[in-house]
Amino acid sequence: MTSATVGLSRHILAHARRGPRPKVAPGRRTPTRVASRRRGAVNESVGAGHSVPPWADDDTRQHLQVLVEGVATLAGFEQSAITLLRGDAYEVVVAAGVPDGFAGTRVPLETMAVEMANADEWGVWRFVPHDRIGDEVLEYSHIPDVVPLEGPDAWHPLDMLFAPLLDDGGQMRGFLSVDTPRDGRLPGPDQLAVLTQYAGVASTLVLLALERENLAERVRIADEAREIVRRALGEPSLDLVVEACRSTLVSCFGAVGMWLTAFDAGGGTSTTSHSVGSGYVEPPFSEIDDVVIRLARRYWSDQYVAHFSHARSVQPGLPSGDAERLLAFLDRIGIGSVLFVPLGAGPECLGFLVLTRVSDTPAWTTTERLAARDIGRDLGQAVANARQIERERAVADRLRRLDGYRMEMVNTLGHELRTPLFSMTANLELLDVDALSDEDRLSVAAANRGAARMQAVIEDLLAMAQVADPLREFVPEQVDLRRVLLDVAEECHAGASAKSQVCVLDVPDDPVLVSGRPEELHRMLANLASNAIKYSDHGGHIDVRLARQDDKVRVTFADAGIGISEDDQHDLFREFFRSTNPNALARPGTGLGLAIVERIARRHSGRVEVTSELGRGTTASVTLPGLLAVSPPARP
Repeated sequence: MTSATVGLSRHILAHARRGPRPKVAPGRRTPTRVASRRRGAVNESVGAGHSVPPWADDDTRQHLQVLVEGVATLAGFEQSAITLLRGDAYEVVVAAGVPDGFAGTRVPLETMAVEMANADEWGVWRFVPHDRIGDEVLEYSHIPDVVPLEGPDAWHPLDMLFAPLLDDGGQMRGFLSVDTPRDGRLPGPDQLAVLTQYAGVASTLVLLALERENLAERVRIADEAREIVRRALGEPSLDLVVEACRSTLVSCFGAVGMWLTAFDAGGGTSTTSHSVGSGYVEPPFSEIDDVVIRLARRYWSDQYVAHFSHARSVQPGLPSGDAERLLAFLDRIGIGSVLFVPLGAGPECLGFLVLTRVSDTPAWTTTERLAARDIGRDLGQAVANARQIERERAVADRLRRLDGYRMEMVNTLGHELRTPLFSMTANLELLDVDALSDEDRLSVAAANRGAARMQAVIEDLLAMAQVADPLREFVPEQVDLRRVLLDVAEECHAGASAKSQVCVLDVPDDPVLVSGRPEELHRMLANLASNAIKYSDHGGHIDVRLARQDDKVRVTFADAGIGISEDDQHDLFREFFRSTNPNALARPGTGLGLAIVERIARRHSGRVEVTSELGRGTTASVTLPGLLAVSPPARP
């Protein structure tokens, strides 16, 4: 007997020992564990105003919706739901068999922790019988009208059955729940086996969705910082700034050495020094940092340059005890006089410069002090630039690691999901649909649609990872864009014909040559063509034109479809972006098509332009550098 069967038998015996359950009269309202209607009460528990968006795009929600509908239909339950950890609470993201409005309901973490502690283990599922249900969870429950059956194996309206969804580290990310079995009985071994399979699929799909959401978010951040990173690379560091000016500073002021300390954003310091002659050993400047850092901030505010020596130890803001410490330090390193110059930019002090002499003769003149103050301002700006550059370089390294992780994760997920997805679709194709009932045929059709959506997401994710990878080798070759466009038109002909659309193709008679990768150019044009077909209505008209413009090549797809609003046009090339237009959302898509088009065009030194008006159609065009027709080189 399986562990799930043992757990089920143990549960039935426990019910038999505690006697028959109370019958619920018709019309009495009893809770079910699928979701909650008391949204206001939940928000008070988890924090007013706190809201976490369920997903970055609607496709993921649709995939999960297909899953919960499959659980409810094929596992023999009236309701099912997926609830996920979102911020500081669990949130219902999709549900089947319950009234509208449940998605978005939030349940406190501690409430589910109590139910987990009270649950029996049925394999991967957890069962909480009605007599262990906590009072608090009832406050977050939908309450249907049900009449329980008689008998020890009867399903009670307060019973709770859910499967925790765990990540690779064993952390609970949410749960899949079912309620109200159609036969009114506790699930038997066969039904529990079906539920176990669905729990595994739900866990895989939820983890993929969470990683996809995370990646989407990671991609957005990488794109926004990339231009800043490029500008930062190759700029001088703080050491290079000092190296460029230290000899001039020392010789100009007749000094024997100098040191420069810069403040970093985290409150720390970095010091670099220079001395005339050989055998110089850098002193332990940290011994006096607490004194000089405080003075630097005050002197930058006052725009004051201090000439400090035994004869001039009395300085603004410098207690006598600290002055003695500074003099003792200078005596140990063989310095008799210093010029202390604060560095900064705007109101912020960014460090200080110290110029040194062996004795107080000659004394620092007023002209030298004024010149040093001006140099302090210029060096302060240089320190500000160097500090910013260091921060940007750190961001660049972090983004490179993030990009590498993102590419590796997307490729791994894509390839790992292809195998189980192929198995799922192959088994669905083997089903004898004609022998199934109408309800079962609908379920199989829903599963096929879900598998097709998942396949599209996987293929687009892999394509996006390839074209967005800065480390991926790009070896261009001569490509006839006219031939590529004709191939795309032939492939899309069936889709356009199915919608009775008229597609007019205007291409030159001669080859139109560009430099690039043929498979990427094919995907770019195929994405634009499929968008024009998808977002045009039945009987619509689509114009496709390929033309040369001086040394450029331009491909244009113009349709009279549903169009794009002005607000949506700002985000067209962002990954996973879907239009806010309900008419567009009703048509399947991954939100990656135009992002892939834009990345491919950029890799080929081209650009994409989209002009559109809501309800009036869209014109999308790609402009690429053209090539003159040349004969291929002779093979050696």
